[in-house]
Parts: sequence; structure tokens; C-alpha cells
Amino acid sequence: MRVAVLGVGSIGGLIASRLARSGCEVLLCARGETAQALDAVGLLLDTPDGRTIALAPDRWTVYDTNQPEIPVEIQGWADYAILCGKSYDLPNLCKIADSVLSLNGIGLCLSNGIGHMEKLANFIGKHRVLGASTTHGAIRIGPGEVKWTSRGTIKLGAFINSDLEPVEPRVDRFISALDEAGLQPIWSEDIAKTIWTKLLLNVAINPVCAIAGIMNGEMLFHPELFETGLAAMEEAARIATAEGIDLSDFDLAQGLEDLCRATAENRVSMLQDIMAGRQTEIDSICGEVVKRGESLGIPTPRNQTLHALVKGIEQSTRG
Repeated sequence: MRVAVLGVGSIGGLIASRLARSGCEVLLCARGETAQALDAVGLLLDTPDGRTIALAPDRWTVYDTNQPEIPVEIQGWADYAILCGKSYDLPNLCKIADSVLSLNGIGLCLSNGIGHMEKLANFIGKHRVLGASTTHGAIRIGPGEVKWTSRGTIKLGAFINSDLEPVEPRVDRFISALDEAGLQPIWSEDIAKTIWTKLLLNVAINPVCAIAGIMNGEMLFHPELFETGLAAMEEAARIATAEGIDLSDFDLAQGLEDLCRATAENRVSMLQDIMAGRQTEIDSICGEVVKRGESLGIPTPRNQTLHALVKGIEQSTRG
């Protein structure tokens, strides 16, 4: 099985290393320093049980996306393309996925935010796209090292009226590969709800922890921070409901508390980005809630405030 991983940061590095270790042929699409490190020295994966697994560079092929042209030898190469890059890189990653996938290949996106299935489908068609969401926790230590902080699942699903379903051979094969790699795949019959639910949690935890500079679990010890996150979450839930997502069985406060406990030692990706002086995904999280709220006539003052604060911090740390 040939799998391309597009964007090899924390989650991308985790997925790539697990798939390579389980025997898949892997193509890593990364850029600059990360691509050089993966190609020259490979990757270290620090596991939740305290082990460090070293994957040599001969475990994969590396394509530096800074190159102006995609090499002919990897065009049409992949059976599957997993987009793990930042949401603001998605347009470029979709183009790469379209090029490296075989004619019958399947693509999916694990980036934060919503609307990614539709964007990818614009490039490769909805009958070749799976929706995906993960609860695995990981931190990028450096270009050649990822720490897998907490085990989770990868939920997969398809568009309504899509040809893709769990028993379809390509999907069944992919689910088996993820299972073999220890990534705990789960099929979701309502992937739109799954992706929206993750956005609600991201809206609550990412900006608050990034602004306060705290680990996820610390939100539970600061009621004012927890309530701020919950208020942003409630605004996003009103948007989701207006768009037809049934959240009647999802307890927002309990969901946020459970996430904080399960990922207590995690540092959210937004805080990692700020600490590294990188662009954040706030536009695809709170910014997307604000944009959709404006189009629906639903006020989102808490998300507007969090969006503005993170943008201010981002600009100051990026010089």
C-alpha cells in the first residue's frame, strides 16, 4: 500500500511513522528544514509509554514541497493521500494530492477547521474523498522528532450519497492499514457532525490555552478560562445547529472537561505555533465561526474577541 502524507508536523509525523513502521510504502511531502531532516536522518517518535522509536530515512521517500515542480516519478504514485498540514496550506496541499494520487486513489484531510472535505472534493471529486478527524495528541519537538502525547482515534466517513463506505475495498483496506498501525480507526456514519464536534472543542481550547500559555489540563483549575472556552463553544454550537448539525446528544461542558482531562499534558497546536513564531490556524477556527455567524445573522462576540487576541499575539511574535 502506498500512502502520501502531506504536511509532516506533529500529527503528520505520528501517522507517517506508524504507517511506515507497519509496512506501508510512504511518501512524505514536507518543506525546507523538515524535508531535509526527514530525508537525511529520519524521524524519532516518542511514544506515550516512554519508548523512543527511530525510523531511518530509508523508510520513506521525501518530496520537498518548496520545489517548483512535482517530480514525474511520484505523480500518480499514491493509493491514499492524508493531508495533515496547517489549514492555511490546504489549497496547495490539495493540488499536490491531486497530482500524487492514482486515478482511483482516495484523499482525506486531518487539518483543523471545517469545509476541508468540500475543498479537497473540488480537486479530486467527492467519490474519492473521506472526511476525517483525530483525537490523537502529538507535539513536534523538532524537524526530526515527534512526541506522541496521548493515544486517540481517527474517525472516518464519507459524503452523503458517496460511493465510499466501509465495505468498499479501498476503504476497507485503508481502515485495516490504520488499525495495523495502531491508530484506532473508527467509521462515522455522520462525519459532518464528527468534524463539527471537533471544531467546537478546538474553538474552546485552542485560543484560550494559546492566549494564557497553559497546558490543556490547566483550564480545569481556572474556572474563568474554562467558562470563556465554553462560551465560545456555545456560539459555535448555535452555528452548527443552524447548518443542520444535530448536537442534541453532545454535552458541551462535559465534552470540554473530558478533553482537558484526556489531554492534560498536551500543548495545543496554536500555542506551539505562537511559541515558535509561526502563523496560527485561528482564521480556520474562531475566524470560521465568526464568518459563518455573520452569514447566518448569529452573533459570535466571544469568538470575535478570541480571534482578535490571537491575531494580535501572532503578529507580535512573528515580528
